[in-house]
Amino acid sequence: MQEIFSINWLLWLSTMAPLTLSAGPGNLMVATSGAQSGVRRSVQFIIGLDITYFLLAVLVGLGLYHTLMNSPRLVWVLQVLGSFYILWLGVRLLRRPLKAPGDKAIHLQFRDGIVVQLGNVQGIVMLMVMFSTFMPSGETSSSTVLILSAALISLNFFSHVVWVSMGSSVQRLIHARPKLLVLQNAVFGLMLIAVAVWIFLRTGPL
Repeated sequence: MQEIFSINWLLWLSTMAPLTLSAGPGNLMVATSGAQSGVRRSVQFIIGLDITYFLLAVLVGLGLYHTLMNSPRLVWVLQVLGSFYILWLGVRLLRRPLKAPGDKAIHLQFRDGIVVQLGNVQGIVMLMVMFSTFMPSGETSSSTVLILSAALISLNFFSHVVWVSMGSSVQRLIHARPKLLVLQNAVFGLMLIAVAVWIFLRTGPL
């Protein structure tokens, strides 16, 4: 486990913390889930996001990035599918105020976390940056990949807790003022649609 001491952890934290805490697609989805369902019911979605991201981190660290660099069509398909899925979730939120008050709330599940994370190609790019920057020089070992991946997922989970808590505070406000539900659905729905459009525009032509 000597690899732990060969990584500049202070530099790693100062680089990766702003990236994981920023308002990316995953964090916005987590905040939306917190506002819609609360912290407890968002746990499955967060676990789906983070387990998928951990597996992607390990694969990228072990060499998946070479495959992705040689398969631009695969990257394009993943990004387009992810943008359309987030767009669909945003439209669902916008349509919700038109439904009857007794309709069930939309709760994001474990599988939703998997799909959202697989479509978040920006997250994969962040993994490439991390491993290319902080992987100790010399032969790559699986233990180093696991250490960096586990550290990133721990930071990612902390970020998700922060964002879901912020979303949950919105939910408590809505319980006190139910009429704000329509406004909340519109705001978060438009935010998700904007994220989907942003991801789609960044894909560029195939």
